[in-house]
Amino acid sequence: MAKRKHIRPAKKKHLVIEKYDEMSPIRRLERRLDRVNHIMELIRTIVPIALLILNCIILAKIFNLI
Repeated sequence: MAKRKHIRPAKKKHLVIEKYDEMSPIRRLERRLDRVNHIMELIRTIVPIALLILNCIILAKIFNLI
């Protein structure tokens, strides 16, 4: 029977938790942006689609298709 390797438990990482008031302004901005990341992704998806539709409408008006 094959020998099993001894698996050592992972070392715990000590996380340093900064207080919000003590953070630098850039760090605070990053935290705020992390909170709204999903909303920004949605906006990045919707805006180009809306612009594409608007461009199609403008081109159709220019060439008298509408």
